[in-house]
Amino acid sequence: MDNREFFDNMAEKWDSICCHPGEKIKYVFDKINLEKGSSVLDIGSGTGIIIPYIEKEIGMEGKLTALDVSEKMIEISKKKNNYNNLNFAVEDFYLYSCSEKYDCIIAYSCYPHFTDSKAFFEKAYSLLKVGGKIIIAHVEGRDKINSRHNEIDHKIDSNTLDEVEITLSIMRKANLEIIYAEDSEEYYICIGRKLE
Repeated sequence: MDNREFFDNMAEKWDSICCHPGEKIKYVFDKINLEKGSSVLDIGSGTGIIIPYIEKEIGMEGKLTALDVSEKMIEISKKKNNYNNLNFAVEDFYLYSCSEKYDCIIAYSCYPHFTDSKAFFEKAYSLLKVGGKIIIAHVEGRDKINSRHNEIDHKIDSNTLDEVEITLSIMRKANLEIIYAEDSEEYYICIGRKLE
C-alpha cells in the first residue's frame, strides 16, 4: 500500500484518532510568527487541522494553498474549511509547481512521510521567496512520533525523525538559515529562512 492509498483509507476517521491540542498548535504558531497578508503553502495538509490557525494569522489579505497527496483527505478538509483565500491542491509535494513564490511553507505533523530530506528542503527552497520560511512542526516529542511510525512502517513509507541537529544540517546545506529549533518531549520544531 502506498502513502496515498493509506491516507485515502484513513481520511474519514483521521480527525477522531489524532490529537492536536489547540494550545500546543498556538505555541507552534507563536514560533512561526506569520504576518498579515502572507502567502502560505500548507503541505501534507491532510484534513486541514491547522488551516483555521493559518487563516487567523494571515487574514483575508493573505493567501493559503492546502496541498496533500490524498484526495480523500482534501475532500474532508474542503467540508471543514471555507475561506475565500484558500485553494486546495492534490499533488505530490516533490512534483508541485506554481507561478508564485511563498512567504511560508508549513509541514505540520507530516515531515516523516517525506522520505528524501535533501530533496524536501531543496524543493521548499525553490518555492520560497527570499526571506521566506520553511517550518517542520510536531506537537509531540520525537521518541513518541518514531514509536508510532514504527508500528505502521509495513503500511506506509516513512522515516523516523532524526535528532534535530541532523535535520538542521540538511537545512543549512539547502542554503536555509536556522531561526528556531526545538527537540523536546513535547515538540519537534525546525524553522529555516531562505537567504537568497
